[in-house]
Formats: sequence, structure tokens, C-alpha cells
Amino acid sequence: MRRSLWICVALAAFTVALYAPVLRCQFLAFDDPAYVTENLHVRAGLTFDSVVWAFRANSVGNWQPLTLLSHMLDCQIYGLRPWGHHLTNVLFHAANCILLFLVLLRMTGAAWRSACVAALFAAHPAHVESVAWVAERKDVLSSFFCLLAVWAYVRYVEKDKTQHAKGWGFYGMCLLFFLLGLLAKPMAVTLPFVLMLLDFWPLDRVRGWDWPAWRRLAVEKWPLLALSAVWCGITIRAQSTAVATAAELTFPERLNHSMISYLDYLRVLVFPRRLSAFYPYQHHEPVVWGAAAGAALALLTWLAVASARRRPWLVVGWLWFLGMLLPVIGVVQAGGQGWADRYTYLPSIGFFVIVVWAGAEWAARHPAVKLLVPLLGAALVAATLAELRYWKDTRTLYGRAMEVTANNYMALTLVGSAEEEKGNLDDAIQLYRQALACKPAYPEAHFFLGRALEAKGRTAEAMAEYQEALRLWPDFEAAHVMVGLLLNGEKNFDEAEAHYQAALKINPESAAAQNDWGMALMNQGRWQESIAHFEQALRLDSTLAEAHRGLAIVQFQYGLALEHQGRIPDAMGHYAAALRENPDFPEALQHCAWIAATDARPELRNGTQAVAMAAHACELTGQNRPSILLTLAAAYGEAGRFGDALATVGKAETLAKAQGQKELEAEAVRLRAAFEASRPFRGP
Repeated sequence: MRRSLWICVALAAFTVALYAPVLRCQFLAFDDPAYVTENLHVRAGLTFDSVVWAFRANSVGNWQPLTLLSHMLDCQIYGLRPWGHHLTNVLFHAANCILLFLVLLRMTGAAWRSACVAALFAAHPAHVESVAWVAERKDVLSSFFCLLAVWAYVRYVEKDKTQHAKGWGFYGMCLLFFLLGLLAKPMAVTLPFVLMLLDFWPLDRVRGWDWPAWRRLAVEKWPLLALSAVWCGITIRAQSTAVATAAELTFPERLNHSMISYLDYLRVLVFPRRLSAFYPYQHHEPVVWGAAAGAALALLTWLAVASARRRPWLVVGWLWFLGMLLPVIGVVQAGGQGWADRYTYLPSIGFFVIVVWAGAEWAARHPAVKLLVPLLGAALVAATLAELRYWKDTRTLYGRAMEVTANNYMALTLVGSAEEEKGNLDDAIQLYRQALACKPAYPEAHFFLGRALEAKGRTAEAMAEYQEALRLWPDFEAAHVMVGLLLNGEKNFDEAEAHYQAALKINPESAAAQNDWGMALMNQGRWQESIAHFEQALRLDSTLAEAHRGLAIVQFQYGLALEHQGRIPDAMGHYAAALRENPDFPEALQHCAWIAATDARPELRNGTQAVAMAAHACELTGQNRPSILLTLAAAYGEAGRFGDALATVGKAETLAKAQGQKELEAEAVRLRAAFEASRPFRGP
């Protein structure tokens, strides 16, 4: 017991120390915005509305409410400080290493072999993607509950062997943990089949091809299998958009690629070099490659099955590896990746069991083999530390992907967006064009290219790129918003509104679409409708600076229109609303101050407030606008400070004369006459 405790402590300390560099990493520009940084519900933390949304949302092509809740909790605790979100991933990875050790130890009784499997799991570079990427919380979280489900199942089997009544309680726990694993990530659907493998070894509930025993064990797992079947349906429905992106691939092409991918995953586990955050799907792979890969897999499977009596761990580990990869191997292709390191997280356990048990058997015959263990461990640690360096930010990570893969259109696009953020527009445009040379039908690259061209003032070219992005992906919300913005600038308001409506149909919670639609309405003088859209944008995202500015402007413009109609009290209300959105809005301050200083109605005047507002407006404009100086003079007059009023009028008159503003010179004369008579100025 004490030895197990110390092994757990050592595994936890080793894992946390190994992954400590990840705490200095930033959020990434891919998937992290959708899961955390730009997800308004997640950023709000754990509220009633956000929890309800988590169970309704289809996030990035998957229904995974538990993962979203974990991100919400992180935002509640850490805000948007990246280190906190990374720390949670690291802690889950450490917990998974400990659970893996404890489960294997309970099943096999082999402490050091179990510890070696857990150490391999902790240190293998292929797992960096699952731990260092905040958006891959679903991997470590789902695996945590899957391993708890395995632990509960082992406890159930132990009780069942002794005919103990409490065994079904552990079975219920297994079912609950399995459900939680599915709620974190649907890849857990294969767990019931893994449990059947464990029935063969090491739980020893069935021997060889005893079909009645296998049938009994399958019937025993019908609740788990039913849950898997339901989740397969939910996932296929949720991923319908992502699956459609691969519609151009025929089934034989996907099957051919799947065979090759299995060998890619084996290569990554055996020789974890030149890893990439994204591996582009390789179209038109020779059929002979797939046939050769399939033959190799069939041969390895036959060898594993043939040795099942003498080495049961070999067939169990091998089928664990093959089976757990099945949902993501590419037969049902979702997304544009050919394969992904993160998919090895749980499947690699089967491979590690083979490596450790085979290594122990070999070492028993050749003791010198044990000397290789520290060398292998040091090599894995060094490789993982080297890999972690690339995850510090988007530019570094996808720059590395460009180095180690060919025609990586996604990496080119994301590096381009990082260059664009730095203001390197020409470099960004070149990278986007390279991405489109690799994959002309990539809507994201067209969109980003359009954005960079627009920033360069090449709006016609930008419009063409946005429209091409929409042709390729009609439900591209951001492209609809950008096309609407350009049409708004061309005063083509009807078409602009059609694109805003399309964006909101795709995403009713698009604050950007509401904001830009508000701008279009403001440009048409449709003040009340404009205000409604700005306010809705701020209800969706209270931090949206553009909406605050837009609402301030439209409130001010509406106030001006009302003031010209003589509806001064109503105008004051809108000026005040503008200042609530932007307290440093000099024009709104000026108009409020002028009314508060000069209006004939006493209930609207307030000399002290007028002086404060006008003085602030003068500070904001560097005392360089004669109209605002005249407003300050009028405010001084209302406050009875006629000396200050006359001095300020003199400054305003001199400035107006220098700027050639004849009307303001005449206005200064009128104000001076009132102040010289020691009376406030009254007038429009």
C-alpha cells in the first residue's frame, strides 16, 4: 500500500513538472476562441443561463456539455488568464496517469509494469496536443471519467466473482462514469468493447473462444452498448456539417486512407518525430499503399490472436489500440485533418501495455535490457519538452507545422493571421495566397485574404474574396458580416441588411452582426431601429467596444435630430445616453453643456454641471475647437463666473479668426455682450 502511494505521488510530481512549461503558453487562434476566448456563454462562467446553454449547444461539431461546463468553471476561477486553463489540463493529465496506474495494478497486481505504462502515458510526446491545447480539454476530461469507469467495472467484477450484493452498485457507477465520459467527448463510445477485452485479460472472465461466455458478457453490457449506440447517433447528427466537408471523398478513398492512418499512428507512438498540430488530408493516396497497410494490420492482428494463449496481453493491447481509434480513423471523415496526435490519447494505452509487458518478458531473459529503460525515459522526456516549446503561441505552433508537413493550408492561414495581427499585411497576404495554392476551395483562407486586402484599402478585391468564401461555405457567418459591412460603406443598405439577416440566422447570438446592422441603420437615419440593434449587440457581448461606440454615436445623432426639431428635453436624454456609453465623447459633452448653460427653461439649466462637461470637452480636444470654448464660456456665464467667461470668449474668438470660422466669430461677439453686462447668455 505504501509503495503504491509513493508511486502515485511520483507520477503526479513527474507529470506536473514535465508539463510546467505549458503554463507560459497562450491561447491559440484555432478552436480556443470557439471554446473559450470568444464564447460569450463560457466567458460568463457558471450561471444558470450558461449551464442551460451548455446542454443545448452544438460546439464545434460536437455535443459535449461537460467539457463546456469545465471551461466555464475555469473562466469563473481564472478569467481569461491562459495559465489557469492550461493548469487544469495538466492536473487532469496527472490524475489520468495515477488512475491508469491504479487500475492496471488492481487488475494485474504488477506494480512496476503498471507504473511503467503510466509513466509512458505521462511522458509520450504524442500526448502534448491533448494537454497543451486548451480546446482539447475534452480529451483529458473524457479520459478521466473513462478510467474511473474502468475502475468501477473492475470493482464490479471483483464483487461479482464473490456473489456480493454490492457489485451492482459498482456497475451503476461504471455506467455513470461512462455517461460523463461521453458528455465530455463522444470518442469514448468504444469503452464497452474495451471492457470486454479486459474480461479476457487480465480479469480472466472468459477463456479462448468460449462463445456462450462471450455472449453472456455481451448481454451483461447491454446498458453500456445501448448508451454507445445512442451517442453514435447524437454524434453523427452533431457532426453533420463537418462530415459534409468530406463529401467529395468516396468510401473506398476513406477506407484506403484509414488503413494508412493506422500505420501513421503506430509510427507516431514508436518514433514521435516531426509532430504537427494539423496533418492535411492526403487525397488520391495510391490504392496499393492502403492495401499494403491493410495487409500489415491483418498480419499483426493474426499474430496477436495466435499468441493469445501464451501472451494474452498482446491481443488485448493490440485490439485496444485498433478499436479505440476506430471512431476517428477516417472511415466517417469529419473535418479536413488526415489524422491527429490527440486521437492517440486513450488508444495508446493498449500499445503501451504491449511495450511494457513485452519488455518485461524480454528483460527476464536478457537482464541487460533493463539498462535501456532510463535511456528510453530520458529520450521521451526530452522529446516532450522539445514539443512543448512549439505550443507557446499560434505563430510558433503552426510555423512548426509548416516546416514538418507539405501543403499545410491551415497552418499557412493561421500563420498568416498571426502576421496580420502584427500589422505585417503583405506577409499575411502572401501566406494566404500560398494556402489557396494548396487548397483553392478553402473558405477560411479566402476570408482572411479578404480581410487583409480590405485593411490595405483594396475593397473590390476584398469583396471578391468574401463572396468566394460564401460560395464555398454559404453558412460562413463572419463572411456575411464583412460583406454587409462593405455594402454598408457603398450605401447599398438593402443588400447589407440581407447579409446581416443571414448571419443572424446562422448564429442568432452574433454580436458583430447586430452591431454592424445598427451602423447600417444609423447611416440611413433610422435612429430607433439602430439603437435597438446596438443594445442587442451589447446584451450579447457587453465588452464589445464597437457597439458601445456605435450606440454612443447613434444616441448623439438622434439627439441632434431631436434638437433641430426643437425637442430639447428629448435630445438631452439621448445626449446623456451617449455619454453613458462613452463618457469621453466631446460632441455630446458640448451639446449637453450648451443646453445646460443657455436654455431658456430653468429646469434644464445647471451651471456647475455645464462647466464640468464643457471643461472636459475642451481637455479632450486640446482646447483647439472654438465652438467648444464658446460652450465653456457660456457655462461660466451661467455659473456667474463672468471674468472666466470673458477670458474664454477671447480665446475662442482668436482661434475662430485663425481658422477662418466667421460664424463663430459673430457668436463670440454676442456672448461677450452678455457677459460684459454681467448676465448669462440665452439663445439657441
